[in-house]
Amino acid sequence: MKTADWIVFAASLLLILTISVVMSLRMHAPGDYFTAGRRVRRWLLILFAFGSGTSSDTQSSVMAATWRSGLAGLWWQFLWLPIAPFYWIVAPLLRRLRAVTTADFFAMRFGPSTAALYSVYGMIISVVLMAGVLFGGARLLVTLTHPFFSEVSQAAHLQLPEFDIAAAIEPPSADRPPVVVWRQVGSEDIAACCLGIVLIISGVIGGLGSAIVIDAFQGILRIGLTCLMLPVLFRKIGGFGVMHTMESLKPGMLDFVASSNARVEVGDEPFTPFYLCMLSIAALAGIIVQPHIITMCGAGRTEMDSRIGFTFGSLLKRCLSVAWAFMGLACIIWYLGADSPLRQQNATHEQSQTLTQMSAIVSGDLTKMSVEEITQARLADASFGDRVLGYAARDILPDIMPGLVGAMAAMVLASVVSHCGTQMIVGSGLFSEHLYRHHLAPGYEPAHYLAVGRLCGPVLVAVALMLQTTFTDITDVLKLVIKTPAVIGISMWMGLVWVRWNTISVWTTTLTSAFLGILCGYYPEEIQKTLPAFSELMFLQEPTGLVMVDAWKIACILSGGLACGVIASILTDPQQDDQLEHFYRVIRTRVAPGESEYADQYTPPEDAELVPAVSFYGFQFPGPTAGGTVGFLIAWVIVIVMIIGTKWLSLQI
Repeated sequence: MKTADWIVFAASLLLILTISVVMSLRMHAPGDYFTAGRRVRRWLLILFAFGSGTSSDTQSSVMAATWRSGLAGLWWQFLWLPIAPFYWIVAPLLRRLRAVTTADFFAMRFGPSTAALYSVYGMIISVVLMAGVLFGGARLLVTLTHPFFSEVSQAAHLQLPEFDIAAAIEPPSADRPPVVVWRQVGSEDIAACCLGIVLIISGVIGGLGSAIVIDAFQGILRIGLTCLMLPVLFRKIGGFGVMHTMESLKPGMLDFVASSNARVEVGDEPFTPFYLCMLSIAALAGIIVQPHIITMCGAGRTEMDSRIGFTFGSLLKRCLSVAWAFMGLACIIWYLGADSPLRQQNATHEQSQTLTQMSAIVSGDLTKMSVEEITQARLADASFGDRVLGYAARDILPDIMPGLVGAMAAMVLASVVSHCGTQMIVGSGLFSEHLYRHHLAPGYEPAHYLAVGRLCGPVLVAVALMLQTTFTDITDVLKLVIKTPAVIGISMWMGLVWVRWNTISVWTTTLTSAFLGILCGYYPEEIQKTLPAFSELMFLQEPTGLVMVDAWKIACILSGGLACGVIASILTDPQQDDQLEHFYRVIRTRVAPGESEYADQYTPPEDAELVPAVSFYGFQFPGPTAGGTVGFLIAWVIVIVMIIGTKWLSLQI
């Protein structure tokens, strides 16, 4: 980065810290730290919903997936598209809970034991989400600022412990690899630590309010930079209409969905319709149980604000994902084509070697390469794809205007601070407002629990920083983020709609799904012994051993967990009638203007007009209303137009 870029970056850092201080001064009560006072307007909620799920790793992951899989890589974000209309239905239910954290839902619906279970699991989800964002953000920041963090890493010369989870769960033996190994601290580790320090300072000072405003700031920056880079990238390759003529550079890169007959290569599962279906189901199961979702819906002033913010903020993100996917396609043609920056006279030997390796991978002609050379080429291609956004920004933005690379780095900083700040706040709220308040130290003033929450946040960030050191691939991070919440998300969905789902069902489903996850991930041979007829369909033999295909892994975990939960529900009694009646009255009682009560303080008035519900055989679904039906249909129209429009665009280029 040049001097102008560092000035822009420093100014943005100062702005972020200023926002945190200002939002801290606007807190009127300790609870405002976790809920932003429930006074966020809908336009800000749209940007919050867009930004809270659109961190620095998201744009990078879309472009990385497009680099590897062509246009089909867009489905890493489009897999959320079919479930977006349901946000319109579920958002008012979450707002009516009057909850500070998702654990409030479990406490109200099932009791304190499940609230404690979710508090622990929710903190794990928050840590995983933070680790993924820190991993992607650090990679992008290092690429943009090269060689700054590399020089710092070399000068520091520190060692970092690295944990091998697979080795930790293996039985002790002479051949077992070490659980902890030490390695040199890299540039990305230092960048992640710097991002972690800034997000801790901002989050501890400003709470959720500062995260929301910073989210809006990074969202505007991201949209602006995308609009600047996209036309320049297409100008570099000769225009929007040349892509079909350049498809030979990467055969199949314009296929909207990977073929269901595509061969599963070692370490590279194609994005087939079945895989897409499984990921979408996992995404739907886990979306509402992610710790920040109930906070996002609960921060709105009204139910309509929550509906508009949650639904259309998500749709805005999917719309931008189309632009990011086409940016990824343009990068394939530019970096692998005749005018590639990697072919210029000033290209380094390392860049020329990387281009040779990537060209060999996309051509598929690997017969003249050794196994070791093929492995190195695949790693080089994957690494370049993970960083292609940063490379494109470095090669394009300086020619548009000085300081824009600094603006991109500022966007990375703001997105990490806002997204991870939100996760840090809701994760610390789960500890202080539930585990600590109800089980460890009840009876203190609210300010005491706020102080505990502020102390807990940095600990969660530290754990996330350690976890992100174990990641190597940005798409693997996405898989983990999608699947982790789904395990306990099943119980939240069933608790909303089925009266018989009870405390035992929650524990049974969660423990069964977790057990199946460990079995499928680390002991696939046990599953293979149980289902020998499906051996060729569900399993792969890799150099490291037998692995289960990810799509079948999701199907096994979710179906097994749900089936055991249903059996437990049928064999045991439902929750007490008064507990069920209170819960369903709460989620059917509209939020009144200016209402500020929280879940543990709220009792629906006896004369409250309840929202209609459709009930049959113990199931209870939200009844149709004019606003709910119209908004739901509009959301579906947008989804269909977005899918058809993207397919049409792919045929025009």
